[in-house]
Amino acid sequence: MASVLIAFEDLTDIRDRTGASWGHKWAFRTLYEQVEYRAEAVGVSVKQVGSAYTSQRCAECGFTAEENRATRNDFRCVKCESEANADYNAAKNIRMRYVRRGQQSSRRTGNSQFALKSGTVTPSGGFTAYPDGFEAEFIDKPHPPRANPSG
Repeated sequence: MASVLIAFEDLTDIRDRTGASWGHKWAFRTLYEQVEYRAEAVGVSVKQVGSAYTSQRCAECGFTAEENRATRNDFRCVKCESEANADYNAAKNIRMRYVRRGQQSSRRTGNSQFALKSGTVTPSGGFTAYPDGFEAEFIDKPHPPRANPSG
């Protein structure tokens, strides 16, 4: 069975942000705790990734700039002109940030990929679509070991 995971921005430092109200800070923490509690009950992992620039980075081309956020709700990349809901764009960046971390051993090595019904997203951000009529088999398979060039 494939692993299911929910990725959140790490909002631990939201308490330190200027202008953030007590209720605003509390709501983020409570949401995370409730999702984590309910997900654990059904065997779903919940992880956090760094939040730096997820709302300013274009999920399509990777260009990061404050100007990409024209309004609170609208994202428009000034480089590639991609447009999206700002929260949706940030969520795609959070997903890719987790995928790019990869499955890592204690030596911080390993590879990971993100399987969708329509294709596969690699840690480098590439996408390979499945051919028409292809039905993906959703099971976890380890990557084949890499040859050791030094030994």
